[in-house]
Amino acid sequence: MESTPGPGTGPYGDRVGDEAAEYYDRMLVDADWGEAFCLTFVRGLDDATLITAFGGDPAKRMPQAELAQILDGFAHGDEPATLVIGGVGDWRVGIEINGYQGCRPEVLRRAAAAGDGTALSVLRTVTGRSEFTYVSEDRTQVVIDQLRPERRTGPNPELLDALLSGLPFGHEDDIIPEAAGLALAERITGVRLPLDLMEQDLPGVILTLVPDDLVPEAGRGLAALEHPFVRRMLSAPIPENVPAMVAFRTRLIAEDAGLADDPVIQAVLAALDTDDPPSPDLRTGLQELHLRLPATAQALNAVQDIAAAAFTRDTEDPARRFGTAYAIRDSDHSLQAVVLRRCALHALRYLPPKKSASPAAGSVRLSATTSPAYAAVAKQFAAWDPAKQRTVTRWLARRAFEVAGLAELDWARPALEALERGDPLPFPDRRAVFRLISAAALVTAATGLPLDQLENRLTEAQRAELRERIDRAPMAVITIFNTTNPDPARALADTFLTALETFEGRPEDLVSELRDRFC
Repeated sequence: MESTPGPGTGPYGDRVGDEAAEYYDRMLVDADWGEAFCLTFVRGLDDATLITAFGGDPAKRMPQAELAQILDGFAHGDEPATLVIGGVGDWRVGIEINGYQGCRPEVLRRAAAAGDGTALSVLRTVTGRSEFTYVSEDRTQVVIDQLRPERRTGPNPELLDALLSGLPFGHEDDIIPEAAGLALAERITGVRLPLDLMEQDLPGVILTLVPDDLVPEAGRGLAALEHPFVRRMLSAPIPENVPAMVAFRTRLIAEDAGLADDPVIQAVLAALDTDDPPSPDLRTGLQELHLRLPATAQALNAVQDIAAAAFTRDTEDPARRFGTAYAIRDSDHSLQAVVLRRCALHALRYLPPKKSASPAAGSVRLSATTSPAYAAVAKQFAAWDPAKQRTVTRWLARRAFEVAGLAELDWARPALEALERGDPLPFPDRRAVFRLISAAALVTAATGLPLDQLENRLTEAQRAELRERIDRAPMAVITIFNTTNPDPARALADTFLTALETFEGRPEDLVSELRDRFC
């Protein structure tokens, strides 16, 4: 049985509380990387071993400034995963700016095993994901949602309870939730990160991503994996077995969705069983089935995944055959489907990429998105001419800014006006925009006060509104940059999906507004 970690024994181990959270809050407010990062703590290893655990080559270490220069040559969103390594006391600290490898079980377990058996990470992403992960004994013991700390996963969700007292998770006292996570890390490790951490001369490296485990941690030892076919695929995750994996997994989806008796689905499954190309009329049959099914997310998503399995075999990316729009309800079958997908992706890593013609300009594939809200408007999007697609794309970006509470900010108004005119966005780079939506910047823009001078000047309703603005702002910024895609149809699809994120929990509102205005 995992024992509860005790407070750290370093210089701060005996007095880590609200003061530490406030310290890290100041650190994150001031840091350019504070909007999206993952910090990983491991003890008992050197820089080279930590780099290897993350999938990097220690021989390719370079100064952080050189690494930053290389990354500047990539388009936004195309940058490779990177790691910068620091040290505090006996602990190595892996720093990922806008990265998340350190929260993955596959990586965190490797790092823990290379050190003294324990590793932990603090994560924040631009989409609002915020997690504290603790690994020991070759297993993720607990993952804590730093926004809602009562939400925990893992076999030992109460493991860290003795260390959580007094930590202001969930924006309590207007403290950034990840600051509370870093204070928890300090209670465990006994070391404090210096404020000038990223200003130090730290080495960095470009990573090769560590593959997913074939069996997820939570599935280890479960009876569902004793199925003879699944056992065979686990023992031989090779390219020759991928067609059989596709067929088996697709049948699981069809049966779980109650579609296995439909004649079109039966014909698709028969073609997959023999690895024959499906008849072209089956594509039309699936499209008709998609239209006549009840407009529920599950039914539509099942057809999407079945279509992807049948008709994307000759694409440049064969992994597209393993769509994940549909959520299998039966837990055993769901685990089997996950494992088969991972086995197939493992096998496909060793295949050379296929060459195929690019989709026609203006086309949007059914499998391009897994969003039910997108499925509700995809036909209209595809029917519009490029000029209308651009018009709707610009409207979506403005609505995202309005819902996120950014539209009237001094820097946002010129950007939206440039968008309406079709001019380039008036930003030197995307990083500059993300600095404008830091928690401190948004608080000052909304209240005229620095974050550290708010004290009790806001009502609870005003604080809640500010928290929502801070949470939604990153997706609104991504939305406005999505409008710049040179393909009008792709720009529309991507902009809709990220605008939808700003309407969190209310996708029908955005769809209704869009239809009222343009359909």
